Amino acid sequence: MCSELLEDDMNIQEQLQQDLKAAMRGGDRFRVGVIRMALAALQNAQMALVKAEFDASAPAEGDASGEPIIVVLSEAAMQETMVKEVKRRRDAAELYLKGGRPELAEQEQREAELLETYLPRQLTAAELRPMLAEAIAGLGARGVADMGKVMPSLMQQFKGRADGRLISQLAREILSS
Repeated sequence: MCSELLEDDMNIQEQLQQDLKAAMRGGDRFRVGVIRMALAALQNAQMALVKAEFDASAPAEGDASGEPIIVVLSEAAMQETMVKEVKRRRDAAELYLKGGRPELAEQEQREAELLETYLPRQLTAAELRPMLAEAIAGLGARGVADMGKVMPSLMQQFKGRADGRLISQLAREILSS
């Protein structure tokens, strides 16, 4: 019902709306709540773009054109928003565990797992390690001291395909060996 069945012409937001209807019909309160939060996050991202567009194109005082600003989130922007939502929940789960609240940590973890189904499959450590080693070698990095030099490039290259913490951890391992 999620990204595995995501049709080529259907974006994340449309899939979420379709899944929301199905979850409501099925009485799945958990899915309904998580999907509504995800849709709200996408709407907030779109509103931020509208605001930025308005601020950038604001006419001189007294020269209001009255034209509505229409901005549509790209698929990449939707994915980025969903990645942020997943990260927010994983971070919250970690904090709940540290605070001795495993039941709340489990809830956040379940939400993150549900939201991840709307994203492209993330690379595993085993898949990522050789790619990172090749990229690091291509950048000419020699040791852990070069972390600051390679990380921006690696994050850009693997954005949306792997978690930043995993990239950092593996890059540190590769550079220290």
